[in-house]
Amino acid sequence: MKMKTTFKAVAAAVALSASANAGVAADLSALPAPAEPLMIDVAFGIAGVSDYRFRGVSNSAKNPAVQGYVELQAFDWIYAGVWSSSVSFPNRFGLTDPSSEVDFYAGIRHTWGAFSLDAGYLYYWYPGESKAFPGQRQTDYWELKALPSVAIGDLGSITGNIWWSPDYANTGGDDLYLSLAPKINLPISSIPDVAFYVSGELGKQWLGKNDFNFNPKDFWTWNLGGGLTYKAMTLDVRYSDTNLTRNECFGNTGVRSWCGSAVVAKIAFDTSLNKLK
Repeated sequence: MKMKTTFKAVAAAVALSASANAGVAADLSALPAPAEPLMIDVAFGIAGVSDYRFRGVSNSAKNPAVQGYVELQAFDWIYAGVWSSSVSFPNRFGLTDPSSEVDFYAGIRHTWGAFSLDAGYLYYWYPGESKAFPGQRQTDYWELKALPSVAIGDLGSITGNIWWSPDYANTGGDDLYLSLAPKINLPISSIPDVAFYVSGELGKQWLGKNDFNFNPKDFWTWNLGGGLTYKAMTLDVRYSDTNLTRNECFGNTGVRSWCGSAVVAKIAFDTSLNKLK
């Protein structure tokens, strides 16, 4: 009798336990699934260059420049940021001598397998501009861009550049810049976190007739170089040039020596808040 009673008690306890566990399971299944973490990040970086070249033309009077940026990235699609560089456009050349270049930009950036696209808007602001002569304009302006890219496995990638503005440098003339930029990864490093690459770019800049009844010279530009990356650091050295003569360079920029060949070195550090966690 005692054994029967004990057995009944144990059976009751097991049943109660099972019922309780089933109730808990039912409660848990009724809870909403945990939300996926928001895909938001803040990227930032700083760089030093021996010469700030913009489409093959010096924007720092062939002197070193310091650059940096901060960029908000969201949902693997949207981004917005600000980038800045020291520049040099001296008044003695009839230029406006701004204190710096500050670029505000935003757009979409996404990858589908081997293909990626970066498309957006960029506004160039040159604070602290002065006037070298009466009636001279500020040079702030905006551009639209589209940068399609195709990755070739681990070998590298090919990126296209399409940039257009209806009012280049606030002169009233439009501009269009097209280029191809291949990059090849070199599998020659056995050191952890160290990678080597070679890359280049071939592009053409078209400049429309402006409000000053002057038609600047369209030109080709190219660069070729390579570098290494180590964690957040990149060291890059490349040769840069254009096909502008010294006189054509003077007609486009006001200076004869800013469009010629140069070897440009750059050291940069780039990371993001998520990478620091």
